[in-house]
Amino acid sequence: MAEVARLATAIADRILEQNAAGTTIPPEQFTMLVRAARMLLDNGAPWPPSVEIVLMEVARRIGQAEAAPDVGPAATEGDDVVGHLTQALNAMRRP
Repeated sequence: MAEVARLATAIADRILEQNAAGTTIPPEQFTMLVRAARMLLDNGAPWPPSVEIVLMEVARRIGQAEAAPDVGPAATEGDDVVGHLTQALNAMRRP
């Protein structure tokens, strides 16, 4: 599980870096992060801090979008998890 945690951290860190640079986050990266996080969870291993930051922020933003479905174009793309991830990370980096 240590190797899975290391890889999940690397993916989460990369996602955070890409967001900070304003580049698109490939859906495959997010899928890999979710799978690694799930594996850690299924084996009772804690999420590394950067993994938890990314996933909890996405979950929070998805919850907000679902609670206020009439807030604009982002709400109409509710099934686009990568879109939610990008929005959540953009919000995180704003002062």
